[in-house]
Amino acid sequence: MSAASVTVLPRRTPPTILVVEGDVRIRYRVSDELRAWGFKVLEAGSAPEALTVLDAVPVDLLVLALDLPVAGSGWDVVRHIRERPAPTKMIVTSGEADPPGSLEPFVRKPYQTAEVARLAADSLNWPPPTQA
Repeated sequence: MSAASVTVLPRRTPPTILVVEGDVRIRYRVSDELRAWGFKVLEAGSAPEALTVLDAVPVDLLVLALDLPVAGSGWDVVRHIRERPAPTKMIVTSGEADPPGSLEPFVRKPYQTAEVARLAADSLNWPPPTQA
């Protein structure tokens, strides 16, 4: 077999997801579920933290709670994402009314963390975790 006949496929690295949620319990649950699916997960508890991460690290998908606590809101993060040259995919969550149609997919709180993980996998064309 010659070296020219061997096809080497690139290693598929896990996509990076930033979970932006003010409630630490929800943030940890979502992050743990996403890690179980094989994603690389970063976390932020506020809009300023999220903006810092977004400006420092390439992120493939944002799981964003619109109803963040003080010091900015999820809408500040949405505006920041829309101003960037490279688009970033988003999954938006909120306990409030449905957001405008431009923010899809949308998940109303309370939700199952597996639902968010499935949406993330679908958005990023990532396989579900294998059952042991």
